[in-house]
Amino acid sequence: METNPQDRLELALQASNEGVWDWYVGEEEIYYSDRVLGFLGYDKAHAPNLLTKSKEYIHEDDYPEFKRALDLVLSGSESDILATDCRYDHPDGEWHWLRIRGVVVRDDTGKAERMVGSVIDISMRKRAETALEEERYRLRELIENIPVNVYYKDQDSKFVLANSSTAKKLGADSVDDLLGKTDHDFFDATHADVARANELEIMASLEPQINVIQCETWEGKDDTWAETSKLPWRDRKGNLRGTFGITNDITDLVRTQRMLASLAEELQNRYTAVEEELQLAREIQQALLPQSLDGLTLQNSSREVTFRSRYAPASEMAGDFYEVIPISQHSIGFFVCDVMGHGVRAALVVSMLRGLMEKEREAATDPEWFLYGINEGLVSILERAGVTFFATAIYGVVNLKDGVLRYACAGHPSPVVVRLGKAKQLKSPEGQPNPALGLIPGAPFKSQTVSLDDMDRLLVFTDGLHEVENGEGKQLGIKKIMKFLEQCKGEKLEACLDGMLEKAKAFSESGEFEDDVCLLAMDVGSGL
Repeated sequence: METNPQDRLELALQASNEGVWDWYVGEEEIYYSDRVLGFLGYDKAHAPNLLTKSKEYIHEDDYPEFKRALDLVLSGSESDILATDCRYDHPDGEWHWLRIRGVVVRDDTGKAERMVGSVIDISMRKRAETALEEERYRLRELIENIPVNVYYKDQDSKFVLANSSTAKKLGADSVDDLLGKTDHDFFDATHADVARANELEIMASLEPQINVIQCETWEGKDDTWAETSKLPWRDRKGNLRGTFGITNDITDLVRTQRMLASLAEELQNRYTAVEEELQLAREIQQALLPQSLDGLTLQNSSREVTFRSRYAPASEMAGDFYEVIPISQHSIGFFVCDVMGHGVRAALVVSMLRGLMEKEREAATDPEWFLYGINEGLVSILERAGVTFFATAIYGVVNLKDGVLRYACAGHPSPVVVRLGKAKQLKSPEGQPNPALGLIPGAPFKSQTVSLDDMDRLLVFTDGLHEVENGEGKQLGIKKIMKFLEQCKGEKLEACLDGMLEKAKAFSESGEFEDDVCLLAMDVGSGL
């Protein structure tokens, strides 16, 4: 069956959503198809000639390039093809992006006498490109300003992207000096070979290696320590490109912990120096990974407190975490935190918070100043990065000698206590909650003191537990958590926590947690 070429053209233009225009050079009148008239927002009688009245309808920032392209085509000095994108003043009051294409028809002398072309509205694509560019800029600003190393490597483990912190750590003058190089250009062979083997394993298994503690050995420099998370790097089509990762230098932490281990060895005279350092290394690894607190007990002659925990991350790069901080033989601190969002950005903030916690270690006995110091550090980093981010947290100190729990919340749900089978949620000091971390510089954090005699059991949790929703969009709520705590009176703490997680999952529409869940609980009993 034969098809008219004109029919083919019209069908092709219809499929591409484009309209056509036809202009005899020098004339005011111009022909627009119905599709073009729809793009311009005018009927045939009132549609403007964009080629002769471009200054009136084209955005002032786009007009010079539009005029230059049109003049070059008409003059024939470079090409007979007009190709330009510009913003058009639409009668709806908005600027619409148009892609304008055209070809010149010349007479025997080469003079332009006619132009024919097409128009399509590309506003949606331009808005998407602008939004993507802004998102990339924000992410780059965050990566460039956080005190951790961020990098991407190809399948040969060569750097293809990194932030300035990475360049500084490796002793390069700039990020550009890293590109195309590998760890073997900076570390000694011992560490570089291990790093390459890890990256080959990640690319082969497509499984991440999260929060791995490594000793970094250098040529002619002292060893350093780092906490590293590496993941497979795949493009948007799922093709493997290499690996990417974040590395946090914890050399000062390791050196401090080793010094404390040495002091503890001298005072307690229980272990040899080698045994103590090996044990300390294991403790550091465990402390930096979400894990159970089963077996952690603090006791004296009158009281005993036992800790248990449960951690259910909703993704590989979770934002919830907790830490337990030994303070003295009578005191212990605990920190539970819920970072906004998930993914790489939340994991980066978790790394920042861990570093800030270590920096504020001297204030660990005072919840108010401990949270104040962490907040000041986080606000400073986020302000430099030009992003808005926050984390809710609770920090408490259990003091067996004084028989009290002193705690402060930063936008976090208050803990629930159980006494004689009755559960209640503790109130904020003076009824005014403290702000979340990372939002307000100089914000004060008020604390509250509770006697250990007023509790048999205490539960601290993140919002992933009580905000789980059923099929009707209703949340589990804190009241149901309190009721469950009352129902599991007499049960062991670990069984109570496991039952609580199962109850929440059963309540959920999907049967799983959509957000990270972190539980830390404490039983208070009689002492030795």
